[in-house]
Amino acid sequence: MDIADRLKGLAKQAEDAAVEHKDQLHEAVHKAETAADQRTQGKYRERIQKAGAKAHALVEKLPDAEAPPDGGESAEADHAPGAG
Repeated sequence: MDIADRLKGLAKQAEDAAVEHKDQLHEAVHKAETAADQRTQGKYRERIQKAGAKAHALVEKLPDAEAPPDGGESAEADHAPGAG
């Protein structure tokens, strides 16, 4: 097994772990947004919200844990993260 195969395996493991913990990832992004906004006293609120929305979108792009590996669409895709 060469290094490229090992890296692909590690990437797959990381993606699988992220898929299993999507809700926790969304929560962590929200907490990071809130903390950054508080520390900057709202000075960069718009930029922080844009970055948070991008992070939420990346988490949403992960396949659902219950979805087949083919990439079936989920009913949760209508969820609008970062709104508020």
